[in-house]
This record gives sequence, structure tokens and C-alpha cells, in this order.
Amino acid sequence: MLIGGIDEAGYGPMLGPLCVAMTALRVQGWDSERTPDLWSLLETGVCRKPGRGGASDASGRVAVADSKQIKLSNSVTTTHPLVHLERGVLAFLSHQDGAPPETDHTLFERLGTTSPTHAAYAGEATMLPVALDAASIGIAANILGRAMTRASVTLADARCACVPEARFNAIVRETQNKGETTAGAIGEHLRRFVGLVEPGERAGLVCDRLGGRAAYAGLLRRELGVDEVEVIEESDTRSRYLVHHPKVRLGIAFLTEGESAHLPVALASMIAKYVRELAMLRFNAYWGERAASARIELKPTAGYASDAKRWLQEAAALLTPEDRLALVRIA
Repeated sequence: MLIGGIDEAGYGPMLGPLCVAMTALRVQGWDSERTPDLWSLLETGVCRKPGRGGASDASGRVAVADSKQIKLSNSVTTTHPLVHLERGVLAFLSHQDGAPPETDHTLFERLGTTSPTHAAYAGEATMLPVALDAASIGIAANILGRAMTRASVTLADARCACVPEARFNAIVRETQNKGETTAGAIGEHLRRFVGLVEPGERAGLVCDRLGGRAAYAGLLRRELGVDEVEVIEESDTRSRYLVHHPKVRLGIAFLTEGESAHLPVALASMIAKYVRELAMLRFNAYWGERAASARIELKPTAGYASDAKRWLQEAAALLTPEDRLALVRIA
């Protein structure tokens, strides 16, 4: 069975890109009608909660959960805030590829991520890992790898689409609907997921729900180019569909807090957040250099509304009208 998950990071901020990630995990020899619980199957290699102080849990397992739970606060000074995100993302990619990506640029290439074109994101590549050392990633990858081999689970694919600020604004203006900013990326991932399905293989995909939206049949028909989408359920908490695609009958669900119920969604959440955080490292490095040259005090920003407004005030003398058009979201 092929199990996929889609989630985003950066839907709400005023600065920085929106990142939408997809993961696909294959469970060989799965003949049950129910969808496997990958946290249980991989319990010797993964857990839901990391250890304290930036460490893995007592067994050295990789924490896989909603990125909002995994990422530490930027106010933490004793531990790098990306430590748990990085351990999980790079351990999974290491198991699949044999080694982790060496820079953020090679990570973006591996995930099919197109970086925003503004100069703020075009600086020198950041060496990875940023929060751990290579040996720690190797240990985590080995523990995870043994669990995946034992359970006959493989990472079939991991991708992350980036919606730059200017494109985000253009979609909002064109559609008058902020929710559409994620639709194109989700469609890209849906089509790729269908392409991964092997003959005779069952497939299911879960996407974290898009705000308060409850109906997705139209989006599925449009993005997958199919006419027949069977609505199984549309409620306040979940929407489920059966897509009759020429290649596969695909079960798709949109759930509130999907990252708490399905490991592939949680892993997608972590990848999306990690990619966005690396993009913001470039953003802050670029503007930090500009500010230092101009002798302006400018603290880094994560891009969320209140802090973004602070940052925009501090950076006012550095920003051209073109910069503001390219970098500040309208919704």
C-alpha cells in the first residue's frame, strides 16, 4: 500500500514563502483493508515526542509530529530551534538516499523546491545540518532505517513546493480567495502521488484541511483531470473522497489536525516547516548584511504578523517599493 500525506507551513505569515510538502511511504505486503498506523509499525525507530534539551528520546528514536510541536521557540537560547525538525527530515532523506543533503540548495533540489527569485533568497548555500552534527544525523538515520527495514516500509518520495510572496499575492488578487494559494501546490503533489502508484497497489492520501473549507470534490476534479469523484463524507472535521482515476482508485481525505492522525502528514508538515525556516535563514542573512552596511539595527524575523510589522519598521530605510511588492503579503 502507498500512503501519502500533504501539509503546509507558512500560510499565515506576512513575510516569507508558503511551503507545501508531500510525503509518500510504501508498505510492502500489506493486505489488510485498514490503513496501517505507521507510528505503530515503526515504533522502534519513531516516536511522537522528542527528548528534552534537543536530544532524541531515550531510545534514540526520531520524533515525527506536527511541526508546531517539533520546532522549538526562537527564544530558546540553549538549543537550536530546528534540532528536532532537522533530525527527522534528514534522517528520513538519509535512509532513502544513502546520505543527507549537504546544503540547503541540494535539499531544495532533492525536494523539487524552486526558491523565490528575489535576491534575499539567492545568497550562498547554507551548509547542513545547521542544528546538529553529521554523526547525530547518521545515528538517527540508522535507528530509523532498521525500523523501516523490519516493517518493510520505504520512503517512496518527498517533495516540497514553494509559493513565493509575489505569486501568493497574485493568486489572492486573481481569485479573491486566500485558500487558493495552496491549491496549485496540492494539485502538483496529487498528480505526482498518482504517478508513484504501482500496478495492483492500493493507495490513500491524507491532506491537512485547508482552513474552514469542507468541500474538495471540485478541487480534485480540476487538479487530477477526472470527472468521477465520489463524496464519501463532508463534515466539520473531515472530508473523504474516492477518486476514480484511470490509473488507480484513490482514497483521499482532508482532515482537521491530520498531522496528529497520520505519520505521512506529520512528516510533510516537518519538511514544509524545515524548508521555510531555511528560506528565512537566507532572508535574514541577506537583510542582516544590508542593515550592517547601513549601520541599522535589524533583528531577524520569522515573518509572522506582529513581528513582521516590527521588522518592516526597522528595515524601512533598506526596502525599495519593489522590495515591498515582492516580499510583503497582502493577505
